[in-house]
Amino acid sequence: MDPERPIGWWVKRLDTLLDEAVDAVVAGEQLTRRHWQVLHSLAEGPVQEPALHAALADFGAADELAGVVAELIGRGWVVTGPVGVALTPDGVLAHDRVARSVERVRRHVADGLSRQEYERTILVLDRMVQNVERALGRR
Repeated sequence: MDPERPIGWWVKRLDTLLDEAVDAVVAGEQLTRRHWQVLHSLAEGPVQEPALHAALADFGAADELAGVVAELIGRGWVVTGPVGVALTPDGVLAHDRVARSVERVRRHVADGLSRQEYERTILVLDRMVQNVERALGRR
């Protein structure tokens, strides 16, 4: 470990590795981490398109997200309608299948951490996000 590296380096490095790890486990389905994020965002029920874009705004440009949604629609896994963007029955099955692989990645990320360490890390990162948002006048 290099304690001289700033927090931004560690966060960026972790995000890059998470992209690689999730991309690797979903590649068999010809998916990327972005596809997974959309599928998982819809797993609990339909979401209005603006809310879906807002929820995933930090993970890519709006046009990229629109392309991912369009690809999932083309597979028959997602539909759009009056209730918003939703998984089809095939989309639910795909989500459940991919979720098992993604859960393994999540377990690897937390390997060697106690529940308390993991929760404390999330709390610290949340506080840092709030601090920066406040400094930028977003809160």
